[in-house]
Amino acid sequence: MAFVKRCAAIIGLCACACGGAKAPAAASSAGEPPGAPSADDLAVASLLGAGDTPPSFFLVYDAAADSIQPFYPTALGFNPAVDDELWITLRQPLTDQVCDDGDTTGCPWLIGRVAIVHGATAAPGTPATSEVKEDANAWHFMRRPTSISFGDDDTFSTCAEARTSNYEDEDVPYNGPVLWSADPSIFGATPPADSPTHSTHIDMLHESPYCMGVAHQRDNVYWAFNGDAGSLDRYDFHAPHEPGGDDHSDGELERYATGAVSRVPEVPSHLVFDPDTALLYAADSGNGRIVALDTTAGTPGAEVTTYDPIQIHVSIDGWKLTNVVAPGRLAVPSGLALYQGVLFVTDAFNGHIVAYDRQGHTLADLDTGLPVDALGGITIGPDGRAYVADAANRRVFRIDPAE
Repeated sequence: MAFVKRCAAIIGLCACACGGAKAPAAASSAGEPPGAPSADDLAVASLLGAGDTPPSFFLVYDAAADSIQPFYPTALGFNPAVDDELWITLRQPLTDQVCDDGDTTGCPWLIGRVAIVHGATAAPGTPATSEVKEDANAWHFMRRPTSISFGDDDTFSTCAEARTSNYEDEDVPYNGPVLWSADPSIFGATPPADSPTHSTHIDMLHESPYCMGVAHQRDNVYWAFNGDAGSLDRYDFHAPHEPGGDDHSDGELERYATGAVSRVPEVPSHLVFDPDTALLYAADSGNGRIVALDTTAGTPGAEVTTYDPIQIHVSIDGWKLTNVVAPGRLAVPSGLALYQGVLFVTDAFNGHIVAYDRQGHTLADLDTGLPVDALGGITIGPDGRAYVADAANRRVFRIDPAE
């Protein structure tokens, strides 16, 4: 039953008892690794609830209240430069309207936005405020966004589920991650008059069609889930250009694990980089598993096709990809967060949120009661609580464990 029906929700509060988190023994299934999880990891996983005591869901953001258009959330992340500020990527449902050079009626449906919630961790009864921002050329630079990841120096990156960021009858599969400034005087503001792109973005590279996830590593280095090549692409934007510029010449691309991962259309496949282990975790939605890429393994191989004038664009040989959660234990993993060594995964097929340790032991399994295709992005806030995108009901909620 849908979240909006299960909970007697008023704006800002949902205090109903939804499915409680199962204990590890009850949540385990075929393919559970040997050994046992640690007490510390079990304690972290309890933010999904403990035992038979159900958590409550607290409404943080309602997209339906902000727009008459059917925007819905796909991903979310807290801005590290501003206390208690949650950013949410929004997109519209897939349409069969055309966005071609000769027929542009469907082009407005490709535009994505970002909602910014101020005071997102507020307690029930303390309303948060929100605003929605849209880049002036979001048709290209924030087309059907799937993911968001904050980086250094008040920057962030987004990715888009699209073959191209131009007219869809164009032959070139021209799409990939975008780098933005989170400065409110830049992002979503009026572009400079001399901008050749009519945007305020600060970099973009175009070698990852159907980009389903993005994760920051360091500096201006980001990873992207390439749903077209079935690969994990490492981008280094290096120095960003001026807002609205178009100089991509210092960018670099390294392509790992070509053909090893797979997308499910309309389901984000999120990534997270672990600086403690140099592993990149990926929600491999098409193969129903969580994988880890050793980002220290591999050597440069053959060049790959590029549509930007960048000097380095190579496929990596000798890459190492391992199962953390093997196929059969999840249906369609989508959202992914790493918090204090614990992986939190949303399952877009069955409405479950599952916590695993780095070895793949099940720590907790929360049945939200949400329908197919509801759950998307997940992040853990500065308050140590989980924030989750609910696409089916066009909202973001927080999980508040019972006291």
